[in-house]
Amino acid sequence: MWTCPKCERELKNPNQWHNCVKVSIDSLFEGKADELLLIFDKLLVEIYDWENVAVSATQNCIVFVHNQTFLVIRPMKKQLDVKFYSENAIEQLPVIKSVFYSGKYENHIRLSSVNELSPQVFSLIRNSYRLL
Repeated sequence: MWTCPKCERELKNPNQWHNCVKVSIDSLFEGKADELLLIFDKLLVEIYDWENVAVSATQNCIVFVHNQTFLVIRPMKKQLDVKFYSENAIEQLPVIKSVFYSGKYENHIRLSSVNELSPQVFSLIRNSYRLL
């Protein structure tokens, strides 16, 4: 891993192209429903102990990297858009969209309540981590 000296994002390769803007995670939750930060915190606590995970913020989202990006969380006004990857299409709830992209499936879940964080959601994210 390489850390950009300007924006302090952890990237896979030295001098890798990225949108070099220093953003705090907290700023992405400004003006959003309070519940979204609670959901994010619960996800972060779960993932925190996983080996070799770098977490950084871009202008619009929070990126979780383990060799490659395995999870992207985008705070929306009343929901978190949670994007993760899989080998096969997932065509059942809680996944709302599954699209083949660059040799793998990109899946999206929308969360608006801590109660929606089920063991299934954590399992899907863990599988994305293992895949990448």
